[in-house]
Amino acid sequence: MTSFSTRRAPRGNEVDYWRQARRQAYVSVRTDPVGGAFGGEIRLGRYADFRLSTKRARPEQVRRSASDIAQGREDEEYLYLVFQLSGTLLVEQAGRRTLATPRSLVIYDSAVPFSLSTKENYEQVVLELPADKAFSLAGVSRSNDLLARAFDCDGAVGAVAAFFVNLAQSQGGDLPGAHRLEPQATALGTSLIGLIAPGQRGMPESLRRGEALAYMRAHLADPDLDAEGIAAGLHVSRRTLFRLFEGTGESAMGRLRSLRLERARVMLRTQPGKRISTIAQETGFSSSVQFYRAFRAVAGMTPSEYREAGITEGPAAAPLVPGLET
Repeated sequence: MTSFSTRRAPRGNEVDYWRQARRQAYVSVRTDPVGGAFGGEIRLGRYADFRLSTKRARPEQVRRSASDIAQGREDEEYLYLVFQLSGTLLVEQAGRRTLATPRSLVIYDSAVPFSLSTKENYEQVVLELPADKAFSLAGVSRSNDLLARAFDCDGAVGAVAAFFVNLAQSQGGDLPGAHRLEPQATALGTSLIGLIAPGQRGMPESLRRGEALAYMRAHLADPDLDAEGIAAGLHVSRRTLFRLFEGTGESAMGRLRSLRLERARVMLRTQPGKRISTIAQETGFSSSVQFYRAFRAVAGMTPSEYREAGITEGPAAAPLVPGLET
């Protein structure tokens, strides 16, 4: 966990501190307070495939222009899924403007100029996903259709929103538990894109791919699980199974391999006492040698090296900023 709070800034330097904090937690933007004294805090959890944060602040105006994007140092382009908890947020992007109210979801893209503004104290949970990967795994073509639109957090969308809000609010006190949920969180984040994408809600192919992923997760400890076994478990043909993953960037078996490595990564980080050979067995690898080779090919280091690097976590979250309580 990493935390930022303007309480740590020298008196009079709160705004400069906040600008730097925003840049480190998200992407480079220009931000200015609205009204009098400013204060804010961010509590950020970093995971392999996403970032999740809670943000509370007093009124501000945020802008990211085309020149800011061109001069940015970000390695990737990101989608920001904002779950608004209190206050309102005006989002302007891609020729649209929308007002996010409490219990709503709004999305903006770091690769497209945007403006965010608040006129009152606010609190939100922010999920950051690599844009290209999120769209690909959701089986949705990347476009601006989702940007600067407010979605009500009800039904299935509300269930996913509740998961991320609860995870964001609890990750500081139970970081190992949060990391155990990392594979499920990644899947839910990309599933959310599929749920709200125009023309995608309830599409059979999207739902069947979700069922396939759930089946893989439930049976990935079986080293003999293959495409034929997955197809049989879903009562579909192998050809149908392969088609479900076309356009996602991974084949069905490639996705199974990724799920196994994701599960192994979480176990290495959260269960330091478990033998690596046991982790290999419980994630469906036929031998420790096979596990070592597969893990090193993806992570660039051995499981032992990853465990040693991964168990180091940041300081506990800072106290809330006075005056921001709701």
